[in-house]
Amino acid sequence: MLQRYSVKKSLMEKDLLRYANVSWPQHRIPRIIHQTYKTYNIPEIWNTSIQSIIETNYKDFQYHRWSHEDMRLFVQKHQPEFYRKTYVNYKYDMQRIDSFRYVLMYHVGGIYIDMDNGCNYPLKYIVTTMEALDPYSPYLALFPAEDTFGLQTDFIISTSNHPIFKQFISNLHLFNHNYLLHHLTILLSAGPLYATFQERFFNQTEKQIVRILDNQIYNTIFWKTNGGTWFERDTLIILYIYYNRNTILKYCIIILIFIIIIIILFKRRRIDFLVKLTIRQSNHIFYPKNFRRKFLKLFKNKISSKQIT
Repeated sequence: MLQRYSVKKSLMEKDLLRYANVSWPQHRIPRIIHQTYKTYNIPEIWNTSIQSIIETNYKDFQYHRWSHEDMRLFVQKHQPEFYRKTYVNYKYDMQRIDSFRYVLMYHVGGIYIDMDNGCNYPLKYIVTTMEALDPYSPYLALFPAEDTFGLQTDFIISTSNHPIFKQFISNLHLFNHNYLLHHLTILLSAGPLYATFQERFFNQTEKQIVRILDNQIYNTIFWKTNGGTWFERDTLIILYIYYNRNTILKYCIIILIFIIIIIILFKRRRIDFLVKLTIRQSNHIFYPKNFRRKFLKLFKNKISSKQIT
């Protein structure tokens, strides 16, 4: 496990219960929700989840949807060097989408939500809790916890100009490599694994806070519909192995035991064969009384000791 640069700060259920209804006068997190898709024609499968986001939060937040062309122009304008050296050279669209989130959070801030996330409760409760927990910090950010990787990036809250996203953007070019598998390349180059590494290396202070949202809160606020538009065959295989890991482990143990038994039986048959061969050859030679029995015993012991070593 990577050593953290700073003590982990969380946002727990007890924090929400204490601060959710507090009206903190200093709004530092922009009240705007961002979502992205390649065009403005959204698949019907996400209509319900998107509508739940808008209806649950329209009183407190603006809503902005970004197309791939919008994202490209925004990155080109606000991060021209990153755009020229890294953004346009990404192999997969998902890498551009992930990196755009960091550029967007740094320059605009607010809330980013994946389109396959449906919303059960107003997000203002999390935002006001963040601002009340750290009332004098100008820079606030929040990521959901993820059991497998460490962080999720399908839901992000941040003030603008947070130093963690400056760190994210400045290091993206260092991770832009082909990691053999499509799935691993997405995760490591700009996705959740990349975010996990960067958060662990980030030096928190009282002025720049990053909090991790407890899974219980995340699962209560959001519901999921079908997503994974970037998944390919290797992703499906990895997910199958992950969700069936206990069954696969049992079969692997059974196969390993079977192989060990076969090896033991083969070695025993080999020893018996060598002993019989020696006996046949010795039948034509005269030995003193009891010599043959002692010789065979010594021969078996010698072969057994070699097998052990």
